[in-house]
Amino acid sequence: MASKILVSVIVPVYNAEKYLNKCLMSICQQTLKDIEIIAINDGSQDQSLSILQNFAQIDARITILNIENSGVSNARNLGIEHAKGQYVTFVDADDWLELTMLEELFQACRLTGSNIAKCDLFWQEADGSRQLHYPSDAYCTYSAIDCLSELFTEIGEKHFGFATCKLYEKSFLNLHRLRFDVSMSFAEDTVFLTRAVIKNQSICYVPRQLYYYNVTNQSSLTTRAMINLRHNYDLLYKKLLKELQNGNVYEEVRNSFLNYQFEGLLIILHHCPAKPLAIKVAIQSFLEAYPDILKVKLINRNRKQFVFLKLIKMNWLTLCSALIYMNVKKPKVIWPL
Repeated sequence: MASKILVSVIVPVYNAEKYLNKCLMSICQQTLKDIEIIAINDGSQDQSLSILQNFAQIDARITILNIENSGVSNARNLGIEHAKGQYVTFVDADDWLELTMLEELFQACRLTGSNIAKCDLFWQEADGSRQLHYPSDAYCTYSAIDCLSELFTEIGEKHFGFATCKLYEKSFLNLHRLRFDVSMSFAEDTVFLTRAVIKNQSICYVPRQLYYYNVTNQSSLTTRAMINLRHNYDLLYKKLLKELQNGNVYEEVRNSFLNYQFEGLLIILHHCPAKPLAIKVAIQSFLEAYPDILKVKLINRNRKQFVFLKLIKMNWLTLCSALIYMNVKKPKVIWPL
């Protein structure tokens, strides 16, 4: 083990035997050698622990923490507490890294003095890596307001809302007591990132695709998140609003946040039973709870138009009948074409 650890790589592991070898290989072979790898086996019931133990016998930089299943947020927090590196990063056990990722993000933090650096990612699907169209190839620093606007709207597919594909200074996390909310099992990354960028006021952006996000294995996680979907969104919005107000930035990102809520409504409707009354109740209930989205000025028009048109294609008559029944003026409220 190197005497000076530059980066602690925190890897929560839960039943990841199918992907774990590739993930660990991509970390162990990083060009930045002065690292430690903290793997938290979160009560796996497959061969994940055995794979971790085999790697630990070969690479002394790997530390295994074996705990009862308690969720990714608790596992990440435990990793932060045990981290000895100057910086920490989070890697999901079904994802993997370009071999230069840690070195490039570390150098970006050192050169800019930023506490947080992020890179772009590959959207890895079952049939290969889908090409994402990133709008910039320039290294730059985003202000907190720009970060939050990107996080809530995701214009340009920069994925500011992912806790992964980023590097964080450990002392910064400790100073502001930045940890993941263990009470959440839905969009906990978004709340963590919102707090982090408000405290840091910036993110250093490395315009390179260095992280492979495995969408194939996210479907089961997404399915579980759909249970009590409205409750999950209510909890998320409550926590985000509190962070934005406490950070005195709500008014500056208000419209972006309303866009974020609008998209939540679309997702709820997408998973709503295809019955006029069910859709009507879902819309009415959401608008009663969040009336300000009627004032939203849509930012990411192309993406939201795609989602909405997809919804209309599936349930055009049903949705229209619900909207008419509610006396909602669809062109002005739901989609201003």
